[in-house]
Amino acid sequence: MRSAWRAELVKITTVRGQWIGAVLASLVIPLASFLVVATGGLRSGASSTSGAVTGSLVGLLAFGVWGAVITAGEYANGTMVLSLSTVPRRLVLVAAKLLAVATAAAAGAVVSTLVALVVVIGVRAPGAHGIGDPAPLVSVVAAVVVVAVLGASVGLITRSPSASLVVVALALLLPRAASGLLGGLEPWVVGATPDTVVQQIVGGAQLPASETYPAGTWAAALTTVAAVVAVAAGSALVFVRRDG
Repeated sequence: MRSAWRAELVKITTVRGQWIGAVLASLVIPLASFLVVATGGLRSGASSTSGAVTGSLVGLLAFGVWGAVITAGEYANGTMVLSLSTVPRRLVLVAAKLLAVATAAAAGAVVSTLVALVVVIGVRAPGAHGIGDPAPLVSVVAAVVVVAVLGASVGLITRSPSASLVVVALALLLPRAASGLLGGLEPWVVGATPDTVVQQIVGGAQLPASETYPAGTWAAALTTVAAVVAVAAGSALVFVRRDG
């Protein structure tokens, strides 16, 4: 398992398209946060820490798409055949791929959130926003890992980069876009989306009751993780049955 994980991690860090994608995804959150703060979009009284997560939605989308392209791209490029011949145990291969994506995403997210915080502190008006407590930024890292694994799992299921991109985008954007159609389920669905969970943990946004998970913030986080674990398990099952 460890050797397979290392091989997948080496692939991510050496294949040009994969590591460039990770770098670009890591730049999204700092850039979005810079644009929000520089244009005066950060509300009065908000901390620099909350300003650093204003770009979390687009950042999550970027990492989710990157994760999807990592796995689905192997089918499109024909390199999955080599992976299958190298690692005969299919479950080990799936676990190694998802773990490698999670590892790279975690590293990118740590750098991304720290740079975003430094950028916000640098461009804020003097004395306008305190630093706040940076500890909740860990939630951004966790959310990025979860969404990247979701993307990689979807890529394994669809085997199509374009289809995976659409599915990941819908998973992140559709709940809030179609919230009016959910009725009483709206807080249970919208409140458990990764971006909303991050906002609840960091506390930088006053969420309406319709977007606040009724069972609490940490229950929302656990719901998100459980949903992604289910998708990952489903991708492993599909992979073993279809490619085994």
